[in-house]
Amino acid sequence: MEAQRCHRRGQTQEGDMSEHVVFRDMRPEDVKVITFGEPGSLIDRIDRPDVVARVALHENRIVGYAVSWLAVVHRTRRFIDVEVHPDSRGRQIGTRLVRQIQQRVHRPLATKAIAGSDAESFILSLGGEVYASCPPFELPRRHFGRAIEELAEVSLGPGGAISGAALAPGVLETLWEQMYVWMHESWSPVDDSEAAHEALRQELEDLDAEATRVALVDGQPAAVAFVFVDENPTVVAETVQADTPSGDEAVASAMSSVISWADDIGYKRINFDGHRSDPHFGPLASRLPLEGASLNLMELSALPPDDDDGEVGGGAIGA
Repeated sequence: MEAQRCHRRGQTQEGDMSEHVVFRDMRPEDVKVITFGEPGSLIDRIDRPDVVARVALHENRIVGYAVSWLAVVHRTRRFIDVEVHPDSRGRQIGTRLVRQIQQRVHRPLATKAIAGSDAESFILSLGGEVYASCPPFELPRRHFGRAIEELAEVSLGPGGAISGAALAPGVLETLWEQMYVWMHESWSPVDDSEAAHEALRQELEDLDAEATRVALVDGQPAAVAFVFVDENPTVVAETVQADTPSGDEAVASAMSSVISWADDIGYKRINFDGHRSDPHFGPLASRLPLEGASLNLMELSALPPDDDDGEVGGGAIGA
């Protein structure tokens, strides 16, 4: 009987909290008192005119927040970050925050989630869909040799790739923009603005031109494996144009050359950044002994405006 009474008390407490949650727009000062999620990432966003942000409060304490913003490079979707305090989960707070954001914007909402994670399940429960998927991305050192052997079956052969440092100044930057634009054109196009292209160029600040490998076909750059070095290299590899001849062979040569470079330097692993839909990298990545989790890019469709957003009063809102 005592266990049953405790269970009933728990249900009552949970119901009480759900009924007394109040929602309002996020204020700049809220960032200083949020103790969960990654509030530091909000500091530079909260005052931007394109940002839509809501918080959930219980007994005047913030127990959840959702922030949506427009990126500079990709603008067909808005990005969203949703966080609920661990003690307040399971009470539809995250669902209500997302719905309120959807009611205030006119574009799909995009986010990322590890395949099979609670975050993915949450987005799927709201009607979300996967619009792109990234394969496992880690190639540990113990598999470098096997990866090189796999790629050798496809590649242009020895000497098929050169260092990016051998190219004339500015060529790598041009190749990066060309590659990035065509890779995303069909599912997340790059905004046609100078600001977007400037943002793309800024991504090359951490580029290691010496380590970057360029595969040549008939003496012209056909594919590039761009290398960004931090603790371990991150590699982005594809052809420079959608219709590049010998695309599989060129990408395989560039990737293989980067792996050999990392082996010589002594790196413990390489991280590959790409998508299963990338026409050359995707199939090649499936041949490699990559480890880690798959990452899904997910979207929620925009909803028509709804005046009943729960901002006034504390009544529960349907999920």
